[in-house]
Amino acid sequence: MKHMRRLICMALMIATVLSLSVSAFAVDYTFESTSDIEYYPSTSYGDIYGSLYNYSGINLADYQIPELPYGSFSTTQTGVMEKVHLPGLQQYVNVSAGTGGYGIDAGGYGTPVISGGTTITPIYREPAYTSAEDMERKDGSIGTLKIPVLDINMKVWEGETNASMAKGLGHYSTTSAWDGNVGVCGHNRGAKYVIGDIKNLEIGDTITYTTIYGTRTYEVILVKAISSSDWSYLQATADNRITITTCLANQPSKRVCVQAVEVDR
Repeated sequence: MKHMRRLICMALMIATVLSLSVSAFAVDYTFESTSDIEYYPSTSYGDIYGSLYNYSGINLADYQIPELPYGSFSTTQTGVMEKVHLPGLQQYVNVSAGTGGYGIDAGGYGTPVISGGTTITPIYREPAYTSAEDMERKDGSIGTLKIPVLDINMKVWEGETNASMAKGLGHYSTTSAWDGNVGVCGHNRGAKYVIGDIKNLEIGDTITYTTIYGTRTYEVILVKAISSSDWSYLQATADNRITITTCLANQPSKRVCVQAVEVDR
């Protein structure tokens, strides 16, 4: 009997020691994480934008610029055309100031900022576009481009093709033909009609473009060597401008790009 009691006591002692050991391990065990991600950030307007919500005027959260769909543009590598897709172009935005609370940057491109003490009202200007349809003149051309300082006087023909550039300049068929950004291209050498000298234009030089709608005068604002895959300069604009591209001698991966904007004459 004594022997049985001793065995029971020993079993109870062992069970007690084991339970204490498990408890000790449970207390010592911790979960560690190196992540500092805030899984539940504040949704307060003030925390997000750094200002109180203005119930009587424009707020940063209200200002959104939609994107406009685009089709495809063509390249001008010696007349062999490859279609490429361009991303949507956000519309140009002008602003006007008044009195009040918050608005956007008066720089004109729609960058949301706080403008304390002034309400800036956005004025949306859609990119302009004129189709080349019905612009054909009696000889089949759609316009005439002149650059007096280079003694260039060439007709513009629809399509960025060798056939067009064999007669003068080719018009990028997916750009505007009058209002907005008119894109044209030509050979730089080795052909009857060449415009390689546009690389020598200077800021302020004038260009005229005449169509059935009239004549516009433009002043050069950009003369630049660009990548042959850079088509950003052909995207539509709200202002009237003309963009001219040609190859760059001995540099097949480059193009010369000239941009000029309309001026009053």
